[in-house]
Parts: sequence; C-alpha cells; structure tokens
Amino acid sequence: MREIYLVGEDEVTKAIIRKIMAVYTPELTVKGELPARGSEIKNKIANFNRLAVHTPVVLLTDLDTEDCAPVAKSNLLEGIEQNEDFIVNVAVDEAEAWLLADQDCFSNFLGVDKERMPTSALQKQGGSVKRREMQLPLKASYYLTHNLALQSSKDEIKAQIGSQGRRCKGKEYNTALVPFIEKEWDVEKARVNSDSLDRMIRRLIRLNEK
Repeated sequence: MREIYLVGEDEVTKAIIRKIMAVYTPELTVKGELPARGSEIKNKIANFNRLAVHTPVVLLTDLDTEDCAPVAKSNLLEGIEQNEDFIVNVAVDEAEAWLLADQDCFSNFLGVDKERMPTSALQKQGGSVKRREMQLPLKASYYLTHNLALQSSKDEIKAQIGSQGRRCKGKEYNTALVPFIEKEWDVEKARVNSDSLDRMIRRLIRLNEK
C-alpha cells in the first residue's frame, strides 16, 4: 500500500478523487486531506510541491476562467519545478462536469430525462488538438443547480441541490452529491465523455505503478 495526500477545493471534489482511486488504484490510500479552498490552492502550491518529495500529493482543481488545462496548471505553478509525485489535475470546466459525463446514472439520480442532459463533443480549448468534454452553456455547478436540478421530477433533489438567484448551491448540495459519487457514479462511462477526467485517471494509474 502506498500513501498519498489529497487536495480538493470542496467535499464533492475530494469525493471524486477518492472514487477514482477506489476504482483504478485501490492500492493507494489517503494519508490525509489537505484543506484548500479554490482561492487558497495557488497560495499553498509551493508547500504541496515540497510535501510531494516525501509523500505523493494528488490535487484536483477547476478550470474556472482559464482557456485550457495546461494554462491553468502553468498559472498555478508559476515557474515552480513540479515534483514528479505532485499530481496536478484540472477538471474542465469544473469537477461537476465529470459527474454530468456519466449521463445515464446522473440523469437517473437527478430525475431528469436523459434527452435534457448535456452531451459531450470535441472542443478546441486554446491548443491545436480538440479534446472531448461536456458541452455546457454555463459553468457546470451553476447549470446543475440553477437549471437541471430545478427540472427534477424529485422534490428532494430540487430542495437539496436546486438554487435560484444569487445563491450558489442548494442547502444540502454536498449531502446529496457525495453519496451519489461514492455509490452510483460510473467513472468508466464518464471518462469516455471527458478527456480531462481520463487524463487524471491515467496519471493516478502511472503513480500507482511506480
């Protein structure tokens, strides 16, 4: 068994990392979770990189406003020489898009017809090579809370996840999504619709094989 430190922006992000590990690299175990909200990750990046000299660190963050994952990663590191066991992953456009990439399970969970769910497509994101990612008219978390969840046939989902106006997320957002990630999310199906998810899976497999 090999231990790692885990870094995620929120409970949903950390649950996604743990699920990927459980499916593809069960030999890796979490030594500790390093708290870092989105705004804190950049300030702590050098500390994470130094820690990875002794124990691998797996970080997952969102693309947010950057053009593509390589640019977001470069801006995070700001010239720091990345340790080979510091595994930096960027979800396009947010980790929630990876949940939407499992269209069958997530549509059933939400209580929204699959025909209403977003689909994936090859997209150009700053580089010359097109990558497959989910097509979303808004940021994934906002689209989930302010559109899809409100269309749900399940009152509980509307109450837990749905949101209106300026409120970002439903009152029980994590309470609803984390169990879905742990028990229902099919990562193998999702990776087909998200190149950024597939890249993270392959990085963890390589780390596990070292």
